[in-house]
Amino acid sequence: MPRSWTGQEVAEVVAAHPEWLGAPLSAGEPHRVGRGESYEAWLPAPAGPLVRFARRPIGELPADPAEEVAGMRLAPQGVGPRPIGADVLWVDDEQYPVVAQEFVPGRVLAPIEWTGALRRVLAAQLRTLHTVTYPRPGSVRGVSQALDPEPGRLDFAAEVDGIIDHWARRLPGAPGEAWAALCGPMQRYAAEVAPEIAALQEFSLIHGDPVLTNIVVDGNRPVLIDWEWTQIGDPARDLGFIGGAVHAGDWYAALTDEEITDLLRAYVSAGGRGEVVALRRRRDAWLAAEGLAVLAYLWWVDADPAQAITPANRSAAADLQRTVAAYLAAW
Repeated sequence: MPRSWTGQEVAEVVAAHPEWLGAPLSAGEPHRVGRGESYEAWLPAPAGPLVRFARRPIGELPADPAEEVAGMRLAPQGVGPRPIGADVLWVDDEQYPVVAQEFVPGRVLAPIEWTGALRRVLAAQLRTLHTVTYPRPGSVRGVSQALDPEPGRLDFAAEVDGIIDHWARRLPGAPGEAWAALCGPMQRYAAEVAPEIAALQEFSLIHGDPVLTNIVVDGNRPVLIDWEWTQIGDPARDLGFIGGAVHAGDWYAALTDEEITDLLRAYVSAGGRGEVVALRRRRDAWLAAEGLAVLAYLWWVDADPAQAITPANRSAAADLQRTVAAYLAAW
């Protein structure tokens, strides 16, 4: 079961790292500002920094926290927070990563609050993130490990197979049967789209998971937070997770064809690489695959009473089951 941290524990860790604050810790208990599946976010002082405590030990985290720090460090100024420091805590013979980063003011908007104008600003932010290109996808830390790496390719069909192999063994009973009914159509769809993604010859630093709950907006300025899934990859993935025909709860907005086209035109007009039709096909594919994976995860959590799925997440699972199935049927 994911761990919860106390204000006292947070204060003790931050007190051991005065370099994170640049000043002694003031009186008062730290304030928790967010809790996700893998991390809790705390403000030890009103002006920051933000300190993220892993809720699961390193061996159970879905992504390497060192990649997250490397991605934030590599990202252009203003697109996301800057990393400040990191540590690993030993608790009951398990290692829990802690990451201190710049505090980004703003708030997470509900899908209905995202106007076309704001999505266009986000498109420009993503274009800035994607400016630098790399010859192969993969690890963010790996970009500095070779001066002239061999070109690489993305295998979308293999990514979908990996999702299915991982979750098929973990979903029991009726949820497993319902999920399995989506897997065959998803694999056939992936086989059709895979050649377009495999043809990519340039890759970018991507956030990897820019769902709406991972974007804070201050005035008219969206900033990407929670860089857990950052990587060198297909920029269309970042353009997909905003939402579309596949949508769910507060994570993925229900965007119309016209709204998606407007987003992609804004991205291309800002200097983003690619053309609208090709970007649309790839971004829709990444979103559909993500929807399948997240649906499996939510059903897995729901099958375990110890994990106590929230009503909002159960509702999101119903949204994903319905919209992923409808998307694949329409394809």
